[in-house]
Amino acid sequence: MTNNAFVKIIIVALSLNLAGCVPHNIINEVSLMHNVGYDKEEDMLKASVVYPNYAENNNPALISAAAKNPSSLQEELGHLSQFPFEIGQVRLIIFGDKLSRNGLADVLDTICKDPKIGIIRIVITDGSPDLILSKTLNKSPLFLMNLIDKSIENEGIPESDLHVMYDQYFGSGIDMSLPNLIVDSKGNIKVDGMGIFKGDKLVLRISDKETFLLKLMTDRNKRGVYSFTLNMNGHKANIGVRTIKGKHKVKVNLREQVKVSLNLDIELDSLPEWINLEKEEDLKLFNKALQKSISNEAELLLKDFQSNGVDPLGVGRMYKVNHRNFSKQSFYDRIYPNMTYDVSTKIVVRQTGVGK
Repeated sequence: MTNNAFVKIIIVALSLNLAGCVPHNIINEVSLMHNVGYDKEEDMLKASVVYPNYAENNNPALISAAAKNPSSLQEELGHLSQFPFEIGQVRLIIFGDKLSRNGLADVLDTICKDPKIGIIRIVITDGSPDLILSKTLNKSPLFLMNLIDKSIENEGIPESDLHVMYDQYFGSGIDMSLPNLIVDSKGNIKVDGMGIFKGDKLVLRISDKETFLLKLMTDRNKRGVYSFTLNMNGHKANIGVRTIKGKHKVKVNLREQVKVSLNLDIELDSLPEWINLEKEEDLKLFNKALQKSISNEAELLLKDFQSNGVDPLGVGRMYKVNHRNFSKQSFYDRIYPNMTYDVSTKIVVRQTGVGK
């Protein structure tokens, strides 16, 4: 027998042996979790799960269970299903308001240690996860994940997935921020700003507009819509502009001043008839007003973060680079509250719509 033939036989034998060792499950004999919600219920931790119920025409089902700790929750959920649960297909985890304010540490630590969990979206809600999840039972299992993906890609929400959350939660000099979901007055699920955490506890919620400003100062993707009030040529109107791309720089100088520079390319779908950006004077006035509005509102947002003791921008991380003896507690107790801010914005109009 030649060496090559012997090697081939060994490879085939190993392949067959390894294949026999791989655990396998028949798809209609497991309950694949798609979306999971966690919340606090008195002194218990509650979990709610949406999964396809193959025993009943594949209709999605929502079940809930409560336990004293995260490790016992899957067992409690298992008692409610005829098939074992598999967490590997989870695409979104949503935390309720009570749990977010009480602290996510126990759940986050459990999630981090589970190798079956892949790239998923992490969000919060200002109510109960059950309400959000119940609204998805007649929708695609990927509806919530796609909703967050779309909002991140085009609608002004900063990047937020499991890896980003790990970096913010475990990293030094930055605080965690997660998208917030609500059910509106018409019963529709929508993204409504973000929640800002200190450690594992929710401290502050910010609006859609403030969320977009945070995205402009942190993310490579700048796509989103910014609205502002324009006083010009004796007229006043609310104008919406869409940023299509841009760059940002954030530095902390030796005077402990946070300097943010934004360079943004924008497009306008429409403009009032009293604005003509083909006129140099109108273009200058428009740019000046928009730049001032973004800069002023970004500075106010950063001061709001400062007054609430949260740092989703990662100022502490930037400060740490030039301070060898950086102490997180000392920085946020003594340095951060006294920092000043300077945001400068430069706008380039790339496309304008027709007047109306």
